[in-house]
Amino acid sequence: MAAEPQRKPRRPRGSLNQQVIVQAALRIADRDGIEALTFPALGRELEAHPTAIYRHFRDKDELMLALVDALHEEVTADGLPVTDDWAADLRAVAGRIHAAFLGHAQVGQIVAARTARRPHEFAVVEHILGCMRRAGLDDSEAARCYRVFADAVLAYSSMEAALHALDPQAREADLLSWEVDYRRLPPEQYPNLAATIDHIPALDSPGNFPLMVELLITAIRAGRAGRAGKGTEEAK
Repeated sequence: MAAEPQRKPRRPRGSLNQQVIVQAALRIADRDGIEALTFPALGRELEAHPTAIYRHFRDKDELMLALVDALHEEVTADGLPVTDDWAADLRAVAGRIHAAFLGHAQVGQIVAARTARRPHEFAVVEHILGCMRRAGLDDSEAARCYRVFADAVLAYSSMEAALHALDPQAREADLLSWEVDYRRLPPEQYPNLAATIDHIPALDSPGNFPLMVELLITAIRAGRAGRAGKGTEEAK
């Protein structure tokens, strides 16, 4: 008599929640790619029927917004530092965002264009705005500088995540093009490239992101100093 096939154990009732599902979704995306993240795949990962996922997320877009906030949760883990050095605090939060995006590159590559409108994202926004106000900016300037700084950090981190998420052969071809194709260009047609090609960092150089952050901080300082100087001149 043939043995009956063994049934997979069912997940205990009530053991699913949003956090469990989000962590499973991150595992799938990290392991198999963002295209592999489907509700049936989540069901298999969680040993649950896919319809159970819909009790917690009405569709994939809502799940994606939760994944965006999961990356912000990593950014805010153990609290964000608030010191008497607003620039150092901006560097720190930017570094955490960058690390979270690259740590989950499949999700990080699509995060920049989305607004999670969830608690951990709120905390990051609040923190960066606080840095801007502690820099001595008035509320209007703080808001404008927040927008540019945060969006630049998110966009650059997302771009680098997209590079990391590429198929290895495609990524290698893109990186190699700067060592091969760009060096073959005729210098009489591309004199600026010819003059600087030995100094252009690789796409994945670890120094690129900190330089971008530093340029933004320098611009904030320069704008603040310029406005302060203008005020002094007007007061004379």
